[in-house]
Amino acid sequence: MLKFVPITPEYGERYMQFYAASEEKSADYTFANLWCWKDKYRYEMAFADDLCWLRHYENGRPVYNPPIGRWQRTDWEQILRRHFPRGFSFTRVPGMLACILSGFFEDSVCLKEERDHFEYIYSIPELIALNGYRFRNKRKLSNQFKQYYNYIYKSVSAELIPDIKEFQRQWLNQPEVKKDKEQKTILAENEAVNRMLDDWQHLPGHIFGGVLIIDNRIMAFALGERLDDDTIAVHFEKASYAYRGAYAAINRIMLENVGSNYRFVNREQDLGIEGLRKVKLEYNPVRFIKKYGVAAKY
Repeated sequence: MLKFVPITPEYGERYMQFYAASEEKSADYTFANLWCWKDKYRYEMAFADDLCWLRHYENGRPVYNPPIGRWQRTDWEQILRRHFPRGFSFTRVPGMLACILSGFFEDSVCLKEERDHFEYIYSIPELIALNGYRFRNKRKLSNQFKQYYNYIYKSVSAELIPDIKEFQRQWLNQPEVKKDKEQKTILAENEAVNRMLDDWQHLPGHIFGGVLIIDNRIMAFALGERLDDDTIAVHFEKASYAYRGAYAAINRIMLENVGSNYRFVNREQDLGIEGLRKVKLEYNPVRFIKKYGVAAKY
């Protein structure tokens, strides 16, 4: 039987070794992301079979996430039958693992596309250049911001954390935010942002971020991390609505400063939120990390 324990920082480095071995790097499953969202989802983990098994809770009931580790192996059927003798059900399974499990269990497995959890992957050179008709609106907003405002870009450091947290508090009080219908999601994300900032110096992996400052005050920030040699992820991004083009600017300017050594940026999922999906599609993703519900009875 798998022995699950609550996620804690002491497991961070060990977990990231399994994450590094996984063949498809989902931004959902970095330790930093799991840790930031632990209050909402109550993540738990168990180490067995050279894998890290994950689960979270919804309405008080455990829901299983995909195991993290090396997926190209030959003993999936043996392992899953031992831990889940009546069958298994995983949610938010990256497409590569879904395909592998489907191959092992064939007719007994059911795959269900989870579009709301598809992760958007973009070309960093494209998002920096913003060339062509496809990017005309984002290019216009970003260029207007650079033209109209005298801003400074700084990398996130421990010294900036208090000011970023204060800006996050102010961001929540903007009228545009208060009238948003997704208040539960916004408040949960606020807790996740503050957890990342509180634990900034102690999170495993390569965490980074950037801020835009106007008149000595932060008016936008973005927080992310390295996923592998080719790809970075942006976990959180906030900007003041008082400055036209601020969101387009922090998106582009942080990539100009931290993205030059990478090919792709993962900007995570849209959670089925209509406005968020519209914005993410407007940035013209080059591909998705598709997610599936994978279940089997045997």
